[in-house]
Amino acid sequence: MNEELIDQLIDNFLKEAEYTANCFYKKYNRKDLLRAVIDGTIARTGKIDGLKHYAFHGIGLYARLKNCEVDFDFGLGDRIDGFDSWRLNQFAQSRPDKKKLWTQEKIQNELEKLKQTGEISKLKGDISSNYYKH
Repeated sequence: MNEELIDQLIDNFLKEAEYTANCFYKKYNRKDLLRAVIDGTIARTGKIDGLKHYAFHGIGLYARLKNCEVDFDFGLGDRIDGFDSWRLNQFAQSRPDKKKLWTQEKIQNELEKLKQTGEISKLKGDISSNYYKH
């Protein structure tokens, strides 16, 4: 079984979130994706090039990619680089080669360590449960 550090899990999650958002940026030539859903430019659910399936929900987006699933909330200013233990665990569990390495409790413990060392924090004014890297 391959080891994976929490930093690697976070980086892999963020890479897939960025890939997902870029699929929409490329197709619709805009970055305000939630606004595009509200105004009807983007369907709430469906599939587009690069994604097997997607579904916008609340302030977030779930996507099924070729080798994993990613679910992220948009942060202030349409940021896509936030994460929390639930989202990281869902992502980890969607990857067959990594799913046995992580539990939500283990991820939460690792995030607490990163929070204590100042490597991650929540943004002031952000209503989501997202942490962000520094």
